[in-house]
Amino acid sequence: MHRLFAIVCLLLTTVVAACDSGAQGKVDASASGGRSFDGAVTGGSEAGGARIAAGGGTGVGGSTAKGGASGAGEPAATGGTAAGGTAGTSDNGGTTAGTSGTAGTGGTSSGTAGTGGTPSGAAGATSTSGTAGEGGTAGKTSDGGVGGTSGTAGKTGAGGVEGTAGKTSAGGTTAGGGTSGSATAADNVADVVVDIGLPGIGYLNGLFASVTVCVPGGSKCQTIDHVLVDTGSSGLRVLGSVLTLSLPAWTDDSGVALAECTQFVSSFTWGPLRSADIKIAGEQANGTPIQVIEGSTYPVPTACTGVNSNSAATLGSNGIIGISALNQDCGAACSQPPGTRSANPGVYYACSSSSKGGCKVAAVPVAKQVSNPVPLFSQDNNGTIIELPTVPADGAANVKGSLIFGIGTRSNNGVGQATVMPLDSSGTFLTSYPTTSSNPSMAFIDSGSNALYFPNSGTTRIANCTGSYSGFYCPRSTLSLSAKNQDMAGSVTMTVNFSVANTMTLLASQNNVAFNDLGGSSSAPSVGSAGMGAYFDWGLPFYFGRNVFTAIEGQSTPSGTGPFVAF
Repeated sequence: MHRLFAIVCLLLTTVVAACDSGAQGKVDASASGGRSFDGAVTGGSEAGGARIAAGGGTGVGGSTAKGGASGAGEPAATGGTAAGGTAGTSDNGGTTAGTSGTAGTGGTSSGTAGTGGTPSGAAGATSTSGTAGEGGTAGKTSDGGVGGTSGTAGKTGAGGVEGTAGKTSAGGTTAGGGTSGSATAADNVADVVVDIGLPGIGYLNGLFASVTVCVPGGSKCQTIDHVLVDTGSSGLRVLGSVLTLSLPAWTDDSGVALAECTQFVSSFTWGPLRSADIKIAGEQANGTPIQVIEGSTYPVPTACTGVNSNSAATLGSNGIIGISALNQDCGAACSQPPGTRSANPGVYYACSSSSKGGCKVAAVPVAKQVSNPVPLFSQDNNGTIIELPTVPADGAANVKGSLIFGIGTRSNNGVGQATVMPLDSSGTFLTSYPTTSSNPSMAFIDSGSNALYFPNSGTTRIANCTGSYSGFYCPRSTLSLSAKNQDMAGSVTMTVNFSVANTMTLLASQNNVAFNDLGGSSSAPSVGSAGMGAYFDWGLPFYFGRNVFTAIEGQSTPSGTGPFVAF
């Protein structure tokens, strides 16, 4: 959604590359129309969606934009056989054979990461009291290997007969001290990970999943990893260079093929729309319009300006799955006839030929627009939950968590004691920073933003970083701060405490890429329009140590009708 995306390019685990400081944000490029909650809007009042276009926008430099999921960076994905994990605080995760859980990773003998240990339960036999089994971060699931002698494996040292948490990335940490967290194994739960991202490109604070794309109604499918999970945009976008399937064209009501240009402050995504079945975890959305990012089918229109994010190097990931609180990526504005005084932001094009100028800005009804796949599921279709564990103040190299579909539809997705924050029609609320401020900023929660972005140092008096880190904050020491959130009506108010560390100090560790205290300025200018001014973007750092619910507009939940967020 309004995702300001500052540029820090991590090239593998060895170098923090210098990036174009001028492209620090992904602020939405146009002033009117569009939905501010979605990246595909050249409208919306603020950083609307700039998140869809990757990274800063200078070639490889901007590639902090999105990362990957499940590919590299998961060497001990489920079991935690690698030593050094920090997730051993969850009391579960299977027993640790041998010495009191020094591996701290969910038990190396009892089966990988909460898969339950060996059938005989012998894995825990060598543990004196089972306390070592705390390493596995099956965490909340309490299934690292059920059975055993007296309850949860891990506390009794019993191997358990058949753990059940294996499917939910339950289990120990990966090598290098990464942490993990997950929900109960179920077909509405997908594994997610914060890791280094694509090999040779890198990503900072990117949340990734694997998504399966299929030819509609057929058995030809392709699973794509390193897809950014983005609660700030709507719809699936996949790099054409990664996609191996031949998917049918998505057309307007007259049968003319459609394409899309998503314009951001310094970059854009362009490409044709295709029809696909989307599968993630056990959920499926059939016949869904997706964007294939490439410029070979139709020439890029001259109206698309900035860096073309049509490659992994410039996008920073293999794609983006947008699961915001909104149904489509543009909405009613894009259904209006284009023209000088039209609210149509010029996102969609009807392409009658592949020659230059063959694509023209078009009015596209909402039913034909790139859509959030979640409300198209046959079940668990009213929202999502992202569960991520806490991370140390100096960060982690790898963090595992869960993306859960549905809110109040099953025993594993109830809102519980979380506070519900209603959103307006653009998916926003208000944040006052500091808490005593009488001039609150428009605010949003966005897993696709890699930091906490809020008003510049002229307002906050927090020192900005310089050089390649420009746009991020660099206070002399870590700051403990507070902000007050409220809905537009002022009926719900809550105070949120957060920390902001020195970015250069955080990145001095060449291994860590997941941080809960990374902050930056939200006052990046936009291209071709005035922008929205200061705003508060609660990016991925906000998600660590919380369960964050996103309810979709018009969808009913036990806690009310969306759109809302809860945490």
